[in-house]
Amino acid sequence: MITSYRFNSLKPGPHIVILGAIHGNEPCGAIAIKKIISEIEQSDLELLRGTLTCVPICNPEAYKRNTRFFQRNLNRSLYPKNKPKLYEDFIDPIICKVLDEADVLLDLHSYESKGPPFGFLGNTSQREIDYCLALGIDDFVYGWSEAFDKTTRDSKESMGTTEYARSVGCIATTIECGHHYNENAPDIAYRTIRNALKHLGMADYKDNKKQFTNYRFAKMKNVFFKEKEGKVTRFFEHYSKVRKGEVLAEYVDGETINAPGNGYIILPKMKAEVGGEWFYFAEETECPQQVST
Repeated sequence: MITSYRFNSLKPGPHIVILGAIHGNEPCGAIAIKKIISEIEQSDLELLRGTLTCVPICNPEAYKRNTRFFQRNLNRSLYPKNKPKLYEDFIDPIICKVLDEADVLLDLHSYESKGPPFGFLGNTSQREIDYCLALGIDDFVYGWSEAFDKTTRDSKESMGTTEYARSVGCIATTIECGHHYNENAPDIAYRTIRNALKHLGMADYKDNKKQFTNYRFAKMKNVFFKEKEGKVTRFFEHYSKVRKGEVLAEYVDGETINAPGNGYIILPKMKAEVGGEWFYFAEETECPQQVST
C-alpha cells in the first residue's frame, strides 16, 4: 500500500508533489516530509495557495528492508507497464498518476558515497532553472538523459521520477541530500521543502534568512556500467576530480576505463554489482540555458 497526503488551499496556485523513499535505504526524504505533514496537520504551517501532495514512502517493501529496491530500481524505467511482473512495476502507475496531476516535482534522495548535497538540474524552461536554483543547493548536475542515450541500453531505462514528470509538463528536480545516514540529511531535505514552498508562494517562512549560494554546475557526459568483474583504481567521492586519460577502473582481464576528459566522478558506487551502474563522468560548465520555452 502506498500512502499519500493531499492538502488543498482555498486559493488557486501550483500543485507540487514531494516524494520520499523512492529508494528504501534513503530515509531523509520520508523523515522531512512527515515533519511537514505534521506541521500542516497541527496548524503550524499554513498552505497559502495551491495544492501539496506528499508521498513519504514510495517503495514500502524496500523501506521496510532498508534496501535500495525490492525487485528492481523504482527510479529507472518508471512508466506504467502493460504486463507488470515485479513489485516495483505495480508502484509505477501509482507514482505516475500522482505526477500526471502535478505542476511541480521535488523528489528527495540521498546517496552511498561521501560528498556534498546536490541537485539534478532541469533546464526544460527558465521556470525550471529558477525553481532549482531557489532550493538552497549549491551543486547541480544536468544532462542525465543525454548521457544515458549514449549507452546501448533501452532509452526508457533512464526514465525516473523527474524524467517522467517533465514528460507530462511538470518542472522537476531530484535533490540528493548527502550520504544516506548523514545526521543532517533530513535537515537538508526539510530545508529544501521549505525553500520550494516559499519559492512557489505556497508558504511564508519569515524566519528564513537570505541564503548566499556558490553555485557549481556539471554536465553528465558518460554513464559507466560495471560490465564484468573489476575494481576502481582509487577511492572516489562524489565530485572527485579526475584528469583526461586517468585510469578510473580496471577489469580483471586487464581492460581499463579511462576518464574521457577533465572533470568529475558523479555518484560512484564502490560496491556496484556486475551489470549495474558503476559511476558517471561529468564536465564542469556554466549554468545551462533553457532548452525550450
